[in-house]
Amino acid sequence: MARKVSGEASAAELKELEMLLMQFPELQYAFTIVEDIDGVGPVNGFTAEEEARLASEGLDRMNLFLQQEQEHTVVKRISPWKMWTGIAASIAVLISVWAIWPVTPGKQAFRNEVVTKTGSKTSVVLPDGTTVVLNACSRLQYDATRFLNGEREVGLTGEAYFDVKHDPAHPFIIQTGHVNIRVLGTVFNVKAYAEDARIETTLLSGKVEVSFPEGKTTGGRKTVQLQPEQKLIIETEQDKPTSVNKKNNFSITPVKSVITMAGDDPAAEKPTTAWVNDRFDFDNVTFEQLSHDLERWYNVTLQFKNDRYKQEVFTGAFRKQGIEDVLQALQLMSGFHYEMNTKENVIYIW
Repeated sequence: MARKVSGEASAAELKELEMLLMQFPELQYAFTIVEDIDGVGPVNGFTAEEEARLASEGLDRMNLFLQQEQEHTVVKRISPWKMWTGIAASIAVLISVWAIWPVTPGKQAFRNEVVTKTGSKTSVVLPDGTTVVLNACSRLQYDATRFLNGEREVGLTGEAYFDVKHDPAHPFIIQTGHVNIRVLGTVFNVKAYAEDARIETTLLSGKVEVSFPEGKTTGGRKTVQLQPEQKLIIETEQDKPTSVNKKNNFSITPVKSVITMAGDDPAAEKPTTAWVNDRFDFDNVTFEQLSHDLERWYNVTLQFKNDRYKQEVFTGAFRKQGIEDVLQALQLMSGFHYEMNTKENVIYIW
């Protein structure tokens, strides 16, 4: 991984890495970390003693993980130079991660991170067997060591689809901003982008408990239990007009299907999780809200020259259509004009 990022890998090594990532998708998060730390210098620098200590602790963590996975591991013969190259690369990753996320006494620290870029998505298998699919521009943080000790807790910014491994003795907890989601074993979707004015949790099966601040004035917290096929919408910006009950900053709605503009079966997928299967769905959202999803999905920037179109409301779905096809379909419903600057990936709306 390190040799590929640094441009030193041979063609055979690149092919081997590609095959390994295809065979073991759970290794993708490690490769993401290697890519992200490329070119990042040390924060404060380490002494030789500190580097030795961090390397020793890193090897202990790796050994603990290998012991947990031993009964599921396929034994292969590895040449000595490859083994030591891998260990050296792993130690470099652990030291760099330690520098980026220093331990703060008395606070939870996430030492592992998976990040997706604009226009992409990825999946990762957590140490407990939980499967997570990350949508574009999302960040998942966790600590592999704590997971192996039964502390199943992650941090999320963005959107993710969770299939949580059932373990009643160890609840699975998701932190996203001031919202906490607690589950025992279930399938659900969480959408919590920093630039959006709402956080959405959609439960497909099982049971989840969501705790969040109950408005700006009360100062208290609200706890809501969701049933399957329900979506919880939490408004995070109270100063903006919202369609939710004025007495609350949240609403619970049933999950419904959306008729697609591409002619797909409307019952095939739910709009909230269709993105996992490369469908772009939206239900009763303003053009301003929709613009954030379009930017993340198609790696473009939308700029409104006429603010009145920001409040236009749309419902629809697309599968693998380009951004121009989407804009032309929306244009038929609203009547706005648009201009695409392909050189800078900017779309102007007026």
